[in-house]
Amino acid sequence: MSKNVVFVSIFDLTHLFHEIAGHLSGRGHHIFWMTTSRTWTNWLLERGVARADILSLIYGPENFMSAAEKDELAEQIVKCESTADLTVNQCLLMDRFVGRVTADRLNEYVYLYYRDIKRFLTEKQAHLVFAEPTNLNELMTYLVCRELGIRFLAPWDMRYPPGRVAFTEGYMQETLAGPGTSPIPRSGRELLAEFREAQVKPAYFERLNRQPVATLPGLWQSARRRVRRRELTSQPNLTHHGVGSRAALMVRRLVNRFYLRRLARYDALDSLPGKIAYFGLHVQPESSIDVRGSYFSDQIKLLKDIRRALPFDVTLVVKEHPNFLGIRGKGFMDRVRAIPNTRLVRHDIPAHDLLARAAIVFTVSGTVAYEAGMLGVPAICFSPVFFDRLSSVRCCREITCLRALVDEALKAGGRDYDADCRVMEELMRYSYPGRWIDPFNDPSVLEPHNLDLLKQAFAEIVEHDGR
Repeated sequence: MSKNVVFVSIFDLTHLFHEIAGHLSGRGHHIFWMTTSRTWTNWLLERGVARADILSLIYGPENFMSAAEKDELAEQIVKCESTADLTVNQCLLMDRFVGRVTADRLNEYVYLYYRDIKRFLTEKQAHLVFAEPTNLNELMTYLVCRELGIRFLAPWDMRYPPGRVAFTEGYMQETLAGPGTSPIPRSGRELLAEFREAQVKPAYFERLNRQPVATLPGLWQSARRRVRRRELTSQPNLTHHGVGSRAALMVRRLVNRFYLRRLARYDALDSLPGKIAYFGLHVQPESSIDVRGSYFSDQIKLLKDIRRALPFDVTLVVKEHPNFLGIRGKGFMDRVRAIPNTRLVRHDIPAHDLLARAAIVFTVSGTVAYEAGMLGVPAICFSPVFFDRLSSVRCCREITCLRALVDEALKAGGRDYDADCRVMEELMRYSYPGRWIDPFNDPSVLEPHNLDLLKQAFAEIVEHDGR
């Protein structure tokens, strides 16, 4: 049975989606697109996508609605919110781009997004939508999909083992999609043993860790891309990296990196006596905390709440994320140090060294809890994730429950190793071979062999009717 499939364009990931869309079209499925950029709308048109198959979410003041139209839509939006586990205002607070837009103009986009996305999905009789739930347009699409009963699926890098892609239902990384029939490359016992012995890091980690803030060739390439795409000035959309904000971020990171590497004072891990709890700071803004974390996205507040829940004899140890060092500077680190019985260690200490010392690990939805779970170290996430079925991983959905969860985790007395082996095998059955990453960051993802693997994975997901 053919399906009507919608891809939500997001920057260079559009290229990868387009390759997969061509394969699905060849199998008899009908493909449609949503874009928020003239650049990517034109890119699709140049590759033969029909204009009628693209919803371009690009607006100016001439598109804004009358008060009567907005009043009518407001009722529909509130009703839509009631059918979902998300509100529009929550979506607005999740989006990294909308902070620079005035509130009145932002609400105009909410009305237009809701009206046009709902109309487009209804007219095209969409069966499912593929998106990376990060920005307002994608999160609004999720809300509309919930209202209309359309599947909303997100592809993700599986993290471990490397080179696998998984799909989750909705905007959270919780419910794995697919038939669960993928071949298991190795037994769960072998996977856990391999991870412990090899101390494998996610494929993206080392690449991003080596990536400098700025290089002359990189700046030249970025400038050429912006000129070619006519992106040097402001754009009529909510997903535009402004030149000024990008330049300011680059300068800030260079200054902060110098401070954090050369001048900042850190505690030596070996000098900390007794038990430690480990929290690795999240890159922010980032969907792993701003979208999936939502109510836990204020990391200073979260650190204070964690400290409140920990016993007096456990030291809370905090480490900056090494991949995007410099996003935060001295002021933020001083606020971390001001939290009682909290210590700051160097960003370049390997996570495995901290896991070896940790009595418990905390994260919103980070890979460190997955790693802790594979090692049998107690971990608490503040967002439901696909790996929280590992026996030592728990999810805290309500901060007032944190102390009880901490006590339970610290007193649990070991893991259920056999159960963890079964969980790893289940994760393999619900994931597929293939590397999933933005082609801008890693062009090799577009190599023919990897594309063939991804095409097979998407086809199986599309053509599997179960949830």
